[in-house]
Amino acid sequence: MACSSSNTPLLGVHQLTFSRKAADISACVEAVVKDYEGRLESLLKTDSQLIGRQLFDATFGSLANADGHAALVSAELTVPALVSGDAEARAASSAAKKRLQNMWARAYMRPDLYARLAAAQDTAETPEEHRLTQVMLQKFRHAGAHLENAVVRGEVAELDAMCASLAFEIEQNINEDCSHVVLSEEELEGCAPEFIKSLPKAEGDANGRQCSVKAPVSLPIMRRAASGETRRKMQESSQRQCMDKNGPLLSELIQKRHEAACKMGFASHAERMLGSKMAGAVKTARGFCEDMLGRLAQLQDAELGRLTARKRIDLEQPQKRRRTEESSPELKSWDLAFYTDLLKREELSLDDEQLKEFFPLEGTIERLLAIYSELLGLAFVKTSSLPVWHEDVVTFEVRRGEDLVGHLYLDQFPRDGKFGHQMIIPLAPSFVDSSNGRRCIPACANISNLPRPQGDKPALLRFAEMRTLFHELGHAMHCLCTTTKFSLLSWAWPMVPWPGGVEQDFLELPSMALEKFASEPSLLRRVARHYSGKEGPEAPTLGEDTIESIQSLDKFMVGTSQSRYFAMALFDLLVHAQAPPYSFGAACSLSIEELHRRCLEEHARLQQLSGTHPCASWYHLVIGYDAGYYGYGWSDVYAADVFESMLQAEEGPLSAETGAKLRDEILGPCATRTGGDMLRAFLGREPTADAWCRRNGVPM
Repeated sequence: MACSSSNTPLLGVHQLTFSRKAADISACVEAVVKDYEGRLESLLKTDSQLIGRQLFDATFGSLANADGHAALVSAELTVPALVSGDAEARAASSAAKKRLQNMWARAYMRPDLYARLAAAQDTAETPEEHRLTQVMLQKFRHAGAHLENAVVRGEVAELDAMCASLAFEIEQNINEDCSHVVLSEEELEGCAPEFIKSLPKAEGDANGRQCSVKAPVSLPIMRRAASGETRRKMQESSQRQCMDKNGPLLSELIQKRHEAACKMGFASHAERMLGSKMAGAVKTARGFCEDMLGRLAQLQDAELGRLTARKRIDLEQPQKRRRTEESSPELKSWDLAFYTDLLKREELSLDDEQLKEFFPLEGTIERLLAIYSELLGLAFVKTSSLPVWHEDVVTFEVRRGEDLVGHLYLDQFPRDGKFGHQMIIPLAPSFVDSSNGRRCIPACANISNLPRPQGDKPALLRFAEMRTLFHELGHAMHCLCTTTKFSLLSWAWPMVPWPGGVEQDFLELPSMALEKFASEPSLLRRVARHYSGKEGPEAPTLGEDTIESIQSLDKFMVGTSQSRYFAMALFDLLVHAQAPPYSFGAACSLSIEELHRRCLEEHARLQQLSGTHPCASWYHLVIGYDAGYYGYGWSDVYAADVFESMLQAEEGPLSAETGAKLRDEILGPCATRTGGDMLRAFLGREPTADAWCRRNGVPM
């Protein structure tokens, strides 16, 4: 099967190549499918008289081996869709991902495979093998392999395939989109001069700048542009991104998800998806979101009042009133980021433009990796020997003592055609081929869109970007610390075609717990270094007042930000828990965009722009977080409990002893245990929401 070959005893990303042309990608994916399906046929032909260990290896072990090898090779075929500068390669890679996802979908809905495995489930001997049998058989049932009616199975399979195809098309439309707004330098007044200079000049407009709707450009404009009309234009363009292409596709996708779930006997797509998560039921997840919105309401009202009052102060000053081109004292949705940023600077004396001077990208990454190295007993050794897809990519060997245990890739800067946000994507799962004992070591890549160097300054990170980087590297540590024997129990998430990973509402927990250290004084003193490189008494440093303000930032406007998040999470559950057209409260016959607008206006409490469709460019609805977006908040609540426990550790929060416990009880096991079992093992008790409420100043 492998389109790349190597004689090294370890399997891993070092065997792959990421520079394939479109035709090569298309040919190679067919070889992967042929080998995988051949392995499945061999599994079905195994001696029915086998028992015990031999039967386990011939059934569950054989499927696990097939999954692991196909997952490893698939990385070189699917990554180009996210990172390649070659449009033809991206298209071929996107098609390859669709082909592979369909391959796995077909495999896990086969009733003959399900029956063969179900008959052998009692042959598992170790706890990890027992967990494999549970997870593997549950995946078959989720796909409908247990359904006795062959016609219904076929209809579900067809609908699921259509859903996968629609989701791929929507995702790729977002990836390929290069929407921008042309704004004059006058319209950009308030933004940093070097930021304005870094923007491409607009064709045919000597004073115009081409402003991408992607976050590295749009967020600074929304936070700093003095003109309310400029911010409105930017928000409107962002929320109309891919609207014409993806709006109809999204409606069709959600409709067919619902149809497939109903054919399987579920009340809705949300009910089908929640069965494999920690929450377990739609009622539980929805109740969680509504409970959090209720807890946050009082805090949110107070914060919106403060923001509105600050806007009115501006309107009372003629000069500022002219600059903002605004006469209404009502807080608009496009005002939220601007006045939040303004109050943050005024009340906390924090200026992102000044603060980012202490977080040059390259040095910050080095220092963050050093902290993770000490905490988890890992060494990150930069190497140029690994295959890469672009000259911007930086690669590391990850070692524990003398042993090579993984590989880390960093791809930090935006490019046309590249995935538009920040994420960790697995490149190789952890598994052991039971037929020969060869281990595959895990690998992952941080795909980012961080600011490039501007003028004579290096690439600098805003504090929020540094914290997000620490969060994403937390995901990387989860991947790299995984030592599972089966790829199905290794670190993964639905952005890749192969099956695997922890429960989705546990996925963010480890990285969210680690991210909270980003504002801790002990970490800030180690990480923050001024880009000038000056040392000694004249070296700029973060003062104690600044560090205290950064800590206060964790709670700053948490009512408005978390209410908006939980409103979006609730919308995701609502749109997947009913058949279209949708209802919300007393309103009925709603479209997707109308349901979204009503949900946001009800719970985020700001009027939304009409004539837009933010869901058309919302990645989470099509990359595996359907009926699962609530999982970020669910994870965060329990992450706060883990973080508080680490802070209280006698040996110190970032000590090797605390890190070893985190690695052994949370990171290393990955999906070999349930999320609840891992939490209880680490905490020594049942997890609660108390730590989250204390941390955020929310009534318990």
